[in-house]
Amino acid sequence: MLSADSAPDDVARRIADLSEQVHRALLLRRLLVVWAIPGNGVLIALALGGLVLRGTPVWWMTTLVSVILMISVVGSLFLLYRQYFRVRGMAIELRELNQARREQMLDDMDSGDLLATHKRYRVYLPDAVRAYRRQARRYRCANNVLQVMVIAGSIVTAVVAAASVSMATARWSAVVLSLVVALTAALSGYGKYRERSVNLQVTADALEREYHSVELRVGKYGRFEDERAAYAEFAHEAEVLLDEHAKRQQQVGPAVLPDNLV
Repeated sequence: MLSADSAPDDVARRIADLSEQVHRALLLRRLLVVWAIPGNGVLIALALGGLVLRGTPVWWMTTLVSVILMISVVGSLFLLYRQYFRVRGMAIELRELNQARREQMLDDMDSGDLLATHKRYRVYLPDAVRAYRRQARRYRCANNVLQVMVIAGSIVTAVVAAASVSMATARWSAVVLSLVVALTAALSGYGKYRERSVNLQVTADALEREYHSVELRVGKYGRFEDERAAYAEFAHEAEVLLDEHAKRQQQVGPAVLPDNLV
Protein backbone atom coordinates (compact mmCIF):
# COMPACT_ATOMS: atom_id res chain seq x y z
CA MET A 1 0.00 0.00 0.00
CA LEU A 2 1.01 3.61 -0.57
CA SER A 3 1.40 6.37 1.93
CA ALA A 4 -0.61 9.52 1.57
CA ASP A 5 2.40 11.57 0.46
CA SER A 6 3.68 9.15 -2.20
CA ALA A 7 4.82 11.06 -5.26
CA PRO A 8 3.25 10.17 -8.64
CA ASP A 9 6.71 9.56 -10.13
CA ASP A 10 7.52 7.14 -7.32
CA VAL A 11 4.27 5.24 -7.91
CA ALA A 12 4.94 5.05 -11.65
CA ARG A 13 8.47 3.77 -11.00
CA ARG A 14 7.21 1.10 -8.62
CA ILE A 15 4.57 0.02 -11.14
CA ALA A 16 7.21 -0.26 -13.88
CA ASP A 17 9.53 -2.31 -11.67
CA LEU A 18 6.77 -4.62 -10.48
CA SER A 19 5.47 -5.08 -14.04
CA GLU A 20 8.91 -6.27 -15.11
CA GLN A 21 9.03 -8.68 -12.16
CA VAL A 22 5.59 -10.05 -13.08
CA HIS A 23 6.74 -10.54 -16.68
CA ARG A 24 9.79 -12.55 -15.58
CA ALA A 25 7.71 -14.55 -13.10
CA LEU A 26 5.21 -15.45 -15.81
CA LEU A 27 8.01 -16.61 -18.11
CA LEU A 28 9.35 -18.84 -15.32
CA ARG A 29 5.86 -20.22 -14.68
CA ARG A 30 5.48 -21.12 -18.36
CA LEU A 31 8.80 -22.95 -18.28
CA LEU A 32 7.68 -24.86 -15.19
CA VAL A 33 4.44 -25.81 -16.93
CA VAL A 34 6.44 -27.17 -19.88
CA TRP A 35 8.64 -29.13 -17.48
CA ALA A 36 5.73 -30.43 -15.38
CA ILE A 37 3.46 -31.66 -18.19
CA PRO A 38 5.13 -32.46 -21.53
CA GLY A 39 8.64 -32.59 -20.07
CA ASN A 40 7.85 -35.25 -17.50
CA GLY A 41 5.79 -37.13 -20.06
CA VAL A 42 8.79 -37.30 -22.40
CA LEU A 43 11.05 -38.41 -19.54
CA ILE A 44 8.65 -41.21 -18.57
CA ALA A 45 8.32 -42.36 -22.18
CA LEU A 46 12.10 -42.39 -22.66
CA ALA A 47 12.61 -44.26 -19.39
CA LEU A 48 10.03 -46.90 -20.24
CA GLY A 49 11.37 -47.24 -23.77
CA GLY A 50 14.92 -47.68 -22.50
CA LEU A 51 13.92 -50.29 -19.95
CA VAL A 52 11.89 -52.22 -22.54
CA LEU A 53 14.71 -52.18 -25.11
CA ARG A 54 17.22 -53.32 -22.51
CA GLY A 55 15.18 -56.41 -21.78
CA THR A 56 15.29 -57.40 -18.12
CA PRO A 57 17.00 -54.50 -16.30
CA VAL A 58 18.77 -54.94 -13.01
CA TRP A 59 16.92 -53.87 -9.88
CA TRP A 60 19.19 -50.92 -9.08
CA MET A 61 18.69 -49.42 -12.53
CA THR A 62 14.89 -49.66 -12.24
CA THR A 63 15.05 -48.10 -8.76
CA LEU A 64 17.31 -45.28 -9.94
CA VAL A 65 15.07 -44.44 -12.89
CA SER A 66 11.97 -44.51 -10.66
CA VAL A 67 13.59 -42.19 -8.10
CA ILE A 68 14.70 -39.73 -10.79
CA LEU A 69 11.24 -39.67 -12.34
CA MET A 70 9.59 -39.20 -8.95
CA ILE A 71 11.92 -36.32 -8.07
CA SER A 72 11.25 -34.70 -11.43
CA VAL A 73 7.46 -34.98 -11.17
CA VAL A 74 7.16 -33.96 -7.51
CA GLY A 75 9.76 -31.20 -7.81
CA SER A 76 8.22 -29.64 -10.92
CA LEU A 77 4.72 -29.69 -9.44
CA PHE A 78 5.94 -28.19 -6.16
CA LEU A 79 7.84 -25.39 -7.90
CA LEU A 80 4.87 -24.72 -10.18
CA TYR A 81 2.57 -24.51 -7.16
CA ARG A 82 4.85 -21.99 -5.43
CA GLN A 83 5.34 -19.95 -8.58
CA TYR A 84 1.59 -19.77 -9.21
CA PHE A 85 0.91 -18.14 -5.83
CA ARG A 86 3.98 -15.90 -6.21
CA VAL A 87 2.59 -14.56 -9.50
CA ARG A 88 -0.85 -14.13 -7.94
CA GLY A 89 0.59 -12.10 -5.07
CA MET A 90 2.58 -9.87 -7.40
CA ALA A 91 -0.46 -9.36 -9.62
CA ILE A 92 -2.57 -8.30 -6.62
CA GLU A 93 0.12 -5.84 -5.54
CA LEU A 94 0.32 -4.45 -9.07
CA ARG A 95 -3.45 -3.93 -9.17
CA GLU A 96 -3.28 -2.07 -5.84
CA LEU A 97 -0.53 0.19 -7.19
CA ASN A 98 -2.54 0.91 -10.33
CA GLN A 99 -5.56 1.69 -8.16
CA ALA A 100 -3.48 4.06 -6.05
CA ARG A 101 -2.17 5.80 -9.14
CA ARG A 102 -5.69 6.27 -10.47
CA GLU A 103 -6.78 7.73 -7.14
CA GLN A 104 -3.89 10.17 -7.28
CA MET A 105 -4.92 11.17 -10.80
CA LEU A 106 -8.50 11.75 -9.67
CA ASP A 107 -7.78 13.68 -6.46
CA ASP A 108 -8.12 17.04 -8.21
CA MET A 109 -11.44 16.16 -9.83
CA ASP A 110 -14.74 17.35 -8.40
CA SER A 111 -16.83 14.28 -7.68
CA GLY A 112 -20.06 16.20 -8.19
CA ASP A 113 -19.14 17.30 -11.71
CA LEU A 114 -20.48 15.24 -14.64
CA LEU A 115 -17.31 15.90 -16.63
CA ALA A 116 -15.24 14.54 -13.74
CA THR A 117 -17.43 11.43 -13.70
CA HIS A 118 -16.84 10.86 -17.42
CA LYS A 119 -13.10 11.37 -16.96
CA ARG A 120 -13.12 8.93 -14.08
CA TYR A 121 -14.89 6.45 -16.35
CA ARG A 122 -12.13 6.94 -18.96
CA VAL A 123 -9.36 6.44 -16.40
CA TYR A 124 -10.74 3.01 -15.49
CA LEU A 125 -11.19 1.92 -19.13
CA PRO A 126 -7.61 0.64 -19.71
CA ASP A 127 -8.17 -2.05 -17.07
CA ALA A 128 -11.10 -3.39 -19.07
CA VAL A 129 -9.03 -3.30 -22.26
CA ARG A 130 -6.20 -5.27 -20.63
CA ALA A 131 -8.64 -7.79 -19.16
CA TYR A 132 -10.33 -8.36 -22.53
CA ARG A 133 -7.00 -8.84 -24.28
CA ARG A 134 -5.78 -11.21 -21.59
CA GLN A 135 -8.92 -13.32 -21.97
CA ALA A 136 -8.60 -13.17 -25.77
CA ARG A 137 -5.07 -14.58 -25.55
CA ARG A 138 -6.24 -17.39 -23.29
CA TYR A 139 -9.07 -18.39 -25.60
CA ARG A 140 -6.80 -18.12 -28.66
CA CYS A 141 -4.23 -20.35 -26.97
CA ALA A 142 -6.91 -22.88 -26.00
CA ASN A 143 -8.22 -22.95 -29.57
CA ASN A 144 -4.72 -23.47 -31.02
CA VAL A 145 -3.91 -26.28 -28.57
CA LEU A 146 -7.17 -28.10 -29.30
CA GLN A 147 -6.73 -27.75 -33.07
CA VAL A 148 -3.18 -29.13 -32.88
CA MET A 149 -4.43 -32.03 -30.76
CA VAL A 150 -7.18 -32.82 -33.26
CA ILE A 151 -4.83 -32.69 -36.26
CA ALA A 152 -2.01 -34.64 -34.63
CA GLY A 153 -4.44 -37.11 -33.08
CA SER A 154 -6.12 -37.74 -36.42
CA ILE A 155 -2.78 -38.50 -38.07
CA VAL A 156 -1.65 -40.82 -35.27
CA THR A 157 -5.04 -42.55 -35.22
CA ALA A 158 -4.85 -43.20 -38.96
CA VAL A 159 -1.37 -44.70 -38.58
CA VAL A 160 -2.38 -46.89 -35.62
CA ALA A 161 -5.55 -48.01 -37.43
CA ALA A 162 -3.48 -49.04 -40.43
CA ALA A 163 -1.04 -50.91 -38.18
CA SER A 164 -3.91 -52.67 -36.38
CA VAL A 165 -4.64 -54.64 -39.56
CA SER A 166 -1.55 -56.72 -38.97
CA MET A 167 -1.20 -56.14 -35.20
CA ALA A 168 -4.23 -57.13 -33.14
CA THR A 169 -2.80 -55.45 -30.03
CA ALA A 170 -3.03 -52.04 -31.71
CA ARG A 171 -6.79 -52.18 -32.20
CA TRP A 172 -7.65 -50.96 -28.72
CA SER A 173 -5.09 -48.17 -29.11
CA ALA A 174 -6.85 -47.04 -32.27
CA VAL A 175 -10.20 -47.06 -30.45
CA VAL A 176 -8.85 -45.00 -27.54
CA LEU A 177 -7.15 -42.51 -29.82
CA SER A 178 -10.30 -42.11 -31.89
CA LEU A 179 -12.29 -41.42 -28.72
CA VAL A 180 -9.75 -38.82 -27.55
CA VAL A 181 -9.82 -37.05 -30.94
CA ALA A 182 -13.61 -37.05 -30.98
CA LEU A 183 -13.83 -35.61 -27.45
CA THR A 184 -11.24 -32.94 -28.28
CA ALA A 185 -13.10 -31.92 -31.41
CA ALA A 186 -16.38 -31.80 -29.49
CA LEU A 187 -14.82 -29.61 -26.78
CA SER A 188 -13.40 -27.27 -29.42
CA GLY A 189 -16.76 -26.95 -31.14
CA TYR A 190 -18.71 -26.46 -27.92
CA GLY A 191 -16.31 -23.96 -26.39
CA LYS A 192 -16.09 -21.78 -29.54
CA TYR A 193 -12.77 -20.46 -28.33
CA ARG A 194 -11.88 -18.79 -31.62
CA GLU A 195 -15.14 -16.82 -31.71
CA ARG A 196 -14.68 -15.74 -28.09
CA SER A 197 -11.12 -14.63 -28.73
CA VAL A 198 -12.09 -12.58 -31.79
CA ASN A 199 -15.00 -10.95 -29.94
CA LEU A 200 -12.83 -9.96 -26.98
CA GLN A 201 -10.02 -8.67 -29.19
CA VAL A 202 -12.39 -6.58 -31.34
CA THR A 203 -13.97 -5.03 -28.24
CA ALA A 204 -10.59 -4.27 -26.67
CA ASP A 205 -9.34 -2.59 -29.87
CA ALA A 206 -12.51 -0.54 -30.22
CA LEU A 207 -12.41 0.63 -26.58
CA GLU A 208 -8.75 1.59 -26.88
CA ARG A 209 -9.50 3.57 -30.03
CA GLU A 210 -12.23 5.52 -28.25
CA TYR A 211 -9.92 6.02 -25.25
CA HIS A 212 -7.28 7.76 -27.36
CA SER A 213 -9.65 9.51 -29.78
CA VAL A 214 -11.49 11.54 -27.13
CA GLU A 215 -8.23 12.82 -25.67
CA LEU A 216 -6.75 13.76 -29.06
CA ARG A 217 -10.09 15.07 -30.42
CA VAL A 218 -9.84 13.02 -33.60
CA GLY A 219 -12.46 11.08 -35.51
CA LYS A 220 -16.00 11.66 -34.31
CA TYR A 221 -14.71 13.79 -31.42
CA GLY A 222 -13.14 16.39 -33.73
CA ARG A 223 -16.47 18.16 -34.11
CA PHE A 224 -16.72 18.94 -30.40
CA GLU A 225 -15.27 22.18 -29.11
CA ASP A 226 -16.69 21.68 -25.63
CA GLU A 227 -14.84 19.15 -23.48
CA ARG A 228 -18.02 18.17 -21.66
CA ALA A 229 -19.80 17.23 -24.88
CA ALA A 230 -16.80 15.23 -26.11
CA TYR A 231 -16.55 13.19 -22.92
CA ALA A 232 -20.30 12.65 -22.81
CA GLU A 233 -20.14 11.23 -26.34
CA PHE A 234 -17.17 9.09 -25.31
CA ALA A 235 -19.05 7.57 -22.36
CA HIS A 236 -22.01 6.82 -24.63
CA GLU A 237 -19.84 5.16 -27.30
CA ALA A 238 -18.00 3.07 -24.70
CA GLU A 239 -21.29 1.82 -23.24
CA VAL A 240 -22.56 0.97 -26.72
CA LEU A 241 -19.43 -1.07 -27.42
CA LEU A 242 -19.74 -2.93 -24.12
CA ASP A 243 -23.41 -3.65 -24.79
CA GLU A 244 -22.63 -5.00 -28.27
CA HIS A 245 -19.87 -7.14 -26.80
CA ALA A 246 -22.26 -8.62 -24.22
CA LYS A 247 -24.81 -9.44 -26.94
CA ARG A 248 -22.17 -11.20 -29.07
CA GLN A 249 -21.03 -13.19 -26.05
CA GLN A 250 -24.60 -14.31 -25.41
CA GLN A 251 -24.81 -15.55 -28.98
CA VAL A 252 -21.61 -17.54 -28.55
CA GLY A 253 -22.85 -19.18 -25.36
CA PRO A 254 -21.73 -19.58 -21.74
CA ALA A 255 -18.03 -19.31 -20.96
CA VAL A 256 -16.10 -22.55 -20.60
CA LEU A 257 -12.87 -21.13 -19.20
CA PRO A 258 -12.93 -19.03 -16.00
CA ASP A 259 -12.26 -15.34 -16.59
CA ASN A 260 -10.39 -14.56 -13.38
CA LEU A 261 -7.11 -16.31 -14.03
CA VAL A 262 -3.91 -14.37 -14.21
